Amino acid sequence: AGRLESWAAGTKSPAGLLDTAYSLATTRSALESRAVVVAADDEGFVGGVQGLASGNPGATVVRGSAAGGRFAFLFSGQVSQRLGMGAELYETYPAFAEAMDAVCAELDQYL
Repeated sequence: AGRLESWAAGTKSPAGLLDTAYSLATTRSALESRAVVVAADDEGFVGGVQGLASGNPGATVVRGSAAGGRFAFLFSGQVSQRLGMGAELYETYPAFAEAMDAVCAELDQYL
């Protein structure tokens, strides 16, 4: 977080921050400790990273630890989906329903 803080404080380009966020999310090793900074602009991002680096994350920082197992699903929005598709998967496949319930339980606290 300290290295990211130093870099972010010196970056003035929103594209640079966007590219960095993408790279951090898609190309880094999946480490046990995780953090997300929710920000609407560069200033909010830098402030969130500074809080994370100093050990005093504010309300815009969400921290957590990776749990065992991996699960992902994607509805790409490219016409191959139809209304009610998720509900059908939920009703038909218990593993999908269980995973969806777990994801919803985690996200509900932020809604």
